Amino acid sequence: MSPHPRSRIDMKRIKVVVGFRLEPTYVESLQQAFPDVTFAFSRSRADVMAMLDDAEVFFGWPTDMIIQAGTSLLWMHLLGAGADGFDAGPVRQRGIVVTNSRGVAAPNIAEHVLALMFGFARALPVLARAQRNQVWTKSQELRLFELRGQTLGIVGLGAIGQALAEKGVALGMRVMGVRRNPSPVPGVDIVYGSDELSTLAAQVDHLVACLPGTEASEALIGEPVFSVMKTGSYFYNVGRGSTVSTDALLHALDHGPLAGAGLDVVDQEPLPSNHPLWTHPNVVLTSHTAGNTEQYWKRGIVLFEENLRRYMQADALVNQVDLSKGY
Repeated sequence: MSPHPRSRIDMKRIKVVVGFRLEPTYVESLQQAFPDVTFAFSRSRADVMAMLDDAEVFFGWPTDMIIQAGTSLLWMHLLGAGADGFDAGPVRQRGIVVTNSRGVAAPNIAEHVLALMFGFARALPVLARAQRNQVWTKSQELRLFELRGQTLGIVGLGAIGQALAEKGVALGMRVMGVRRNPSPVPGVDIVYGSDELSTLAAQVDHLVACLPGTEASEALIGEPVFSVMKTGSYFYNVGRGSTVSTDALLHALDHGPLAGAGLDVVDQEPLPSNHPLWTHPNVVLTSHTAGNTEQYWKRGIVLFEENLRRYMQADALVNQVDLSKGY
């Protein structure tokens, strides 16, 4: 754990740059809760760059340009759960402490996965196409099934994976998972180590990737995983697009064994207009929207406020990121 950043400077008035458009309610909440803090609320990337002078705290999605321009930065709190999207080298070199919003999106992303699973269970993609074409479809023409009694496999048992496991158990599903440290997780029948991913994949009806984007996870889910899955099984990705081989996924959809895929994230965002995933009949794309609800923003601001209080008191920060691991 890095030393607390405030131990390295005089206890002067703190300047915090909020690097995204924040609703007026939350602006007011922060200002009232921290009257001794100077906040700079941005509305554009140009605003952010102009506000970084003398700022020791950044809250938002940092870029390499922001990190380079923020010469006084001591702490960055990431709005998202991932710690990718910027070069961690200069951050480590300068000793900038990084925290993230891990866990804030767990309830809503878990519900998003359930929505995708229920969609396939009730053939909603097929029925939506039939409605557009004004075709009355009979139930015997559809592949319908119940989630109860099926097996859910979760790759990555962090906050999102654990929230999903809890909901899967409530639906009567058997839940299995993979994590780097294969220690027990409530509600998860079997927890495998990261080297046993294919063992997990071969047993499940639904495989859900909840992985961060790191060097170790890049294209982790590919042909060796898809090829051992059950015929008629389903795959979902709500972590990072870089963790999945898109070519291998498309092959598994076109030639088996996959019956469908629900993708909130892909390896190129936004997806090019001519990409085959757009028009694939067995794919549901949700454009990286799984994490966005009003409650998500409330939880995110509460977490940042808690960390800002800790920062001002030189206490340990919540959700500190290990930049060598990427999460």
